[in-house]
Amino acid sequence: MKSFLVLAVPFVAAYNCPSSSSSIHASCRVTVAADVPCEQVQAEMKARVDGQSAGLWHDPHNNGTYSLIDSDKDVLDFQRVTGNKKYTDKLRFDFKDIGNKCEISACSASQVFSIGDFSTNYCNLRMLYCSSQDGCHPVKFDFNAKETDVEPSLGAGKTPSDCLKMTEVSQDFLAPTQCPPAGFDTVQDFDLEKFIEKRWYIQQQMAVNYLPASQNRCVYAEYQLREKSFWGYDVSVHNHAEEVAAPHKVHDSGKTLCAKVVDKARGKLEVAPCFLPTVAAGPYWVLDYSEEEGYALISGGAPKESAGAAGCRTGTGTNGAGLWIFTRQQKRDEALVQKVRSIAKNKGFDLSVLNDVDQSDCSEAVALAV
Repeated sequence: MKSFLVLAVPFVAAYNCPSSSSSIHASCRVTVAADVPCEQVQAEMKARVDGQSAGLWHDPHNNGTYSLIDSDKDVLDFQRVTGNKKYTDKLRFDFKDIGNKCEISACSASQVFSIGDFSTNYCNLRMLYCSSQDGCHPVKFDFNAKETDVEPSLGAGKTPSDCLKMTEVSQDFLAPTQCPPAGFDTVQDFDLEKFIEKRWYIQQQMAVNYLPASQNRCVYAEYQLREKSFWGYDVSVHNHAEEVAAPHKVHDSGKTLCAKVVDKARGKLEVAPCFLPTVAAGPYWVLDYSEEEGYALISGGAPKESAGAAGCRTGTGTNGAGLWIFTRQQKRDEALVQKVRSIAKNKGFDLSVLNDVDQSDCSEAVALAV
């Protein structure tokens, strides 16, 4: 009688990761053992994806949108668009029946340059097979799925609790911020005369070298056309601010500041002390402006510094620095302030630099006289 040595050969995951348009990108691979046949696993995954439009299921991880790209007997290909509609990841699941159980090998790959992902690629996969015991909400079949291997790429995460958070921080982190953002520009068809007609009150501003956060009280700005100076300045500038702390010391520029119009139609000026040549002036750009609604968004030039996922910033020195929200009315209109903040965010700015200005209990100041 011949005897045979029988070797138990474990399932070896065949990771077929989706391709990516970026050679460097975050990804995650998982191996999962489900206690039901693969047919049920696939049916549940499809039911979750199909259930999005019918309101039967939603992605617990930032409410992304899954779609089935291709399917075969042993393969399912999906893509997931992030909740903020900015990024698309690709997913592939390979299935192998082992008796009445299913072995799954899967991979999710970001489609942009990325390193850290706050577990996004891991969650992309996990949300399609997790059970009610994991805090998920199955649609057709509630099976147990044990992750036997989880391999995120270097810098990527694999934290299950991250998958049940409604926050888009991870999505904004996927791609490095280009600063200034592509297509960044200023207002068009700018009416300088209308803009300088009345005083502007600052509701939020970025702390810079010459205007620290300690002076975020009763801040306003006003402007007047002037005869072109020796150095080529066209506009007189008057800034006013007060110390937040009592007794509210006043910081007033008086007649010391001037502006040169660089591109009138696009709202681009340069500001400096009047006695300095314009080569020493710093950019002052009107990014958005509505006289009808009474607001303006101003920056000290293009935001060239990256704050990572938060967006872009100007510098914090004297020139090339600052971000301001102006309103015609001194009393704060929260809805209007939030609207202008949204405009700034859409232009790629890091909003964390903006601090509130207290416009209450302010004394009436004398208007600028040239």
